[in-house]
Amino acid sequence: MKVLHVLDHSLPYFSGYSFRSDYIIRAQKRLGIKPVVVTSPKHEDFKSEHETIDEIDFYRVRWPSISSSKLQSVPMIRQMACVAVLTREITRLAEKLKVEIIHSHSPSLNGLAAARASDHLGLPWIYELRYYDEDAAVGRGKIRHNSLRYKMSQRLEQSALEKAPRVVTISAALRNDLIGRGIEESKIFEVPNGVDTDYFQPREPDLDLIAKHGLAGKTVIGFIGSLYFYEGLEFLVDAMSLLLRERRDVKLLLAGEGEAGEGLQARISEDLRDHFIFTGQVAHNEVRRYYSVTDILVYPRVKSRLTELTTPLKPLEAMAMGRVVVGSDTGGIRELVKNGVNGFLVVAQSAEALAGSLVKLVGDSAMRSQIGQNAREFVMRERDWKKIVELYLNIYSGVLEDTKQKE
Repeated sequence: MKVLHVLDHSLPYFSGYSFRSDYIIRAQKRLGIKPVVVTSPKHEDFKSEHETIDEIDFYRVRWPSISSSKLQSVPMIRQMACVAVLTREITRLAEKLKVEIIHSHSPSLNGLAAARASDHLGLPWIYELRYYDEDAAVGRGKIRHNSLRYKMSQRLEQSALEKAPRVVTISAALRNDLIGRGIEESKIFEVPNGVDTDYFQPREPDLDLIAKHGLAGKTVIGFIGSLYFYEGLEFLVDAMSLLLRERRDVKLLLAGEGEAGEGLQARISEDLRDHFIFTGQVAHNEVRRYYSVTDILVYPRVKSRLTELTTPLKPLEAMAMGRVVVGSDTGGIRELVKNGVNGFLVVAQSAEALAGSLVKLVGDSAMRSQIGQNAREFVMRERDWKKIVELYLNIYSGVLEDTKQKE
């Protein structure tokens, strides 16, 4: 079975979106499915329009020849241009490569392009909703909630969802939200975030990183991911400052980059700076080294529609590495963490509550060991990609059967 995946962007761009896509594609290939990838014009930085990476073909789409000022200043023109060029490329590739299914992933523009190509070709397609684009834009400070652009994005999303014969979501919260907005329940399927438990597994601490960052004899609290505003990292930085009033044998390691980074550094008082480490972006093949030197991973997301509806990917990597995860009590994290069993939940947007939890964990290595072991067992049992990706087989079979019955 050959499946054409339509993505917003892919690796080497670093994001939870890219990593989920990579997991899906590689796991499908191991199952015997033949995945092919086309990325939207928003994946802009590439050398060739056709790249083969680990025996998987990636096709890149360029923006059409409209002046960059018009594309940037008029959102509707940019969106229409994206759908138009992507529709043409999906159609061309599906015909050329004899694709059997089009699997389009968020955002809605990809879904609308897939719907048009499907209508033209008579091919089955599905739409995978990972997040609402408008809520992600609010979370990153790009637009305001319920603004004109927000509502326009909502309408586009609704159109893609209604057109899709099958809709895949990544969380129970998103599934329930779709039902609430009138999407037919029978066509919604949940394929949650997972992790490669063979790649991410417990390992000895990396001695080079311990020496480089002065971590010997320290309990290391960490965050590995994008430094976006909705991650709530200001509460982690403030909690660390509170923790340092009680003990100085701790360090905070923040690995990643993003728009919130500069503001985070400004929150740290000069006398405490030696306890905070900002590594910048870490290459994916290096990330396990950084997990290995951390004792506690913290995901202090703020409460918003985005964080209530979507589950993050990074906590699953930390859990697979046998690390203790502390997360805010937002809906997406509550789907992963059972408080006191495989991790800990704290009140969102409270540096004091987070500091209180960290104080207890820093002082109890036996608890950290047990919870980390429980976390590893949880992801192996319920969130291993080898098992999760098999859910797509029934979804694909169903939409193929529907298409045959219509012929």
